[in-house]
Amino acid sequence: MKKLVRELTMHMKKITILLSFSISFSQYFGGNISIGGAFPQGEFDAQEVPSSFAIDLNALYYLNDYAAFGFNFGGSQYGYTEREIPFNQWVALGLIEETRNSMLYGNLLLKILPFKGPVKIYGEGLLGFKNLNTTTKLFSQSNNCDNPETDVNECELASDTNASNTAFGYGVGGGFEVVLTTMKDDEGNEVGALSFLVSAKHLWGGDVQYLKEGAITVTPDPNGIDFPDINYDFSQSRTDVMHYNIGLHFTSK
Repeated sequence: MKKLVRELTMHMKKITILLSFSISFSQYFGGNISIGGAFPQGEFDAQEVPSSFAIDLNALYYLNDYAAFGFNFGGSQYGYTEREIPFNQWVALGLIEETRNSMLYGNLLLKILPFKGPVKIYGEGLLGFKNLNTTTKLFSQSNNCDNPETDVNECELASDTNASNTAFGYGVGGGFEVVLTTMKDDEGNEVGALSFLVSAKHLWGGDVQYLKEGAITVTPDPNGIDFPDINYDFSQSRTDVMHYNIGLHFTSK
């Protein structure tokens, strides 16, 4: 037992020395922004959830030129409907109803780059969460309600989150970066770089309930007296998605 403790202590010391060495030299920051497609897999695809446009962001801290850790964020909109509805059954005024089905994710990220050079391949591991949500907003049909000088849409009258569920997620990915240009200081030392990137990752997601496009149905009262009946047709499955992206990566030393 004492021998095992001594060996573990020695290994911990070695790891600590290596980490200290890595952090002492070449540490710098980086990040990327990319766009691409999100393609449902497995049970998620079997539920006929459509492929969608996606945005992906990374914020990274490089221990050295070969390893980095940080945060990954992204999202996609897998459903959207818009329709005109009456304000109520007693007046001849109309509203615009918009419903959006969205998926957001956030992960801790570990990135490994085995080689240096103008073209860098990399692999990454991710661990975090996924959130699937559906929101509905009501807007006035008037063209004169919104003030373009403000960030608020004054035409919006009301909004509601119809569903929001979060699941554990994890994934693996990889890609390559091609250096487009480098920045240097007065002494000729590299202080930053801008690269073009191509990447792919598979994000596994846990089992959740969610609403798909068209899963909310509203049935008006035929007598025009009571409020309409609203039915939510929930789906439930795992939420595995394959992502393919292109974008820009930057580093700042």
